[in-house]
Amino acid sequence: MLLRFRSFMIAFSIVLALAPFSGIAAAALLASALGCEINDAAMEPCAAHGMDFGPLLTDLLLTASLGQVAFLILTAALILWGVIEAFALLVRSWQRDRDAVG
Repeated sequence: MLLRFRSFMIAFSIVLALAPFSGIAAAALLASALGCEINDAAMEPCAAHGMDFGPLLTDLLLTASLGQVAFLILTAALILWGVIEAFALLVRSWQRDRDAVG
């Protein structure tokens, strides 16, 4: 049970850290399909099917900054979790050795 929970939390953390980058992929695919240019410095007009997709493409592209922050926070959380797990493993091995001797 605990191993499944740990595996789920690791997978969930990885997906959560990489999720904002899907906005970049969606913006690139949409721009490619509509024949538009993507510019991260300014909003480019992208008219297709009677609508301007420029603001949507810009918003999707800006999720990269959120992804950078989320990736750093979740990486730090995973490292901290790894240290805690290593400490818990060390304590369990000490207890096993102490029980085996006494």
